[in-house]
Amino acid sequence: MGRHQPRLGLLNIEQNFMSTPQPIPQAASTLDALRIVAAEYDAAVTDLVDKCGWNSNDDIQEYLRPAQKRVELAQKVWQKSFDLAKSGASAKEITTTAEHINTVATMAYSSFSLSDITKTFGVSVRYHTLLPSLPSIAPSEKLQAALRLVEGLPSRSEKFKSEAIVFPIILEIWERNRSVFTFYSGDTLTADPEQGLSGECDFIFAKDTGSLVISTPAVQLVEVKKDGIESWLGQCAAQMLGAKMYNENNGTPLETIYGCVTTGDDWLFLRLTGKEIFVDTRKYYLGQIGELLAAFQYILDYYKAIL
Repeated sequence: MGRHQPRLGLLNIEQNFMSTPQPIPQAASTLDALRIVAAEYDAAVTDLVDKCGWNSNDDIQEYLRPAQKRVELAQKVWQKSFDLAKSGASAKEITTTAEHINTVATMAYSSFSLSDITKTFGVSVRYHTLLPSLPSIAPSEKLQAALRLVEGLPSRSEKFKSEAIVFPIILEIWERNRSVFTFYSGDTLTADPEQGLSGECDFIFAKDTGSLVISTPAVQLVEVKKDGIESWLGQCAAQMLGAKMYNENNGTPLETIYGCVTTGDDWLFLRLTGKEIFVDTRKYYLGQIGELLAAFQYILDYYKAIL
């Protein structure tokens, strides 16, 4: 299948964010409104198929996830619009509902900057030393072998880093603490969708309760990015606020939540305590893996003492 120009609709695949839905004319009939919504769904499916057809294997995952989200959103809009039409709703009611669903969908963890966090949630953000000087922890032979294996590989996509570099480190941390904590990868953490506190998280550490859904309390989140750690601090901060609310909604309130943003090579920790978010003044590096492991262990030891 040849390469097509990206369509406009509920999600612009190339930009990886939700756009406004195709407008429904004010004077449109209910049937016309439904046709427009159905065409948007069709466009979403076409985008998904086309992207899978012309992108290389290295790039396809970067398009597949947002394309799937667009299809899911279009399905939701279509089903709700169809139900409204069956109940006799007007085109205006269908339009208003479709726009509301789209607006809520665009509000997700990834849409927040640090300034958005302070304005929306009244949380202050400042830099602070989060962790004391710690003795290095020797990585296992298994972890060292995994990291050596990926050294010469050329790919540096977000997905590659998440799976090939970060996952073995997360697994090592979990193995050292598996009697107390579990972790989730790629799960959706839904706290308050109306405020944008919903979306997928790369890694979530939580107390191990044997639950198939994200167990509580969630204690730490790790977000993997291709580059530019500082540009993604807002997303991580929003996830930490989401985890705090998620814990409260499930009857396991926790005053302090830790977060971390990483490129695989650079690692930066954050801490949410009450209404303050602290960004560490120090970065940790893959080349000093023992110090990075010690930082994670310090955080999990803190939770072991209070849970």
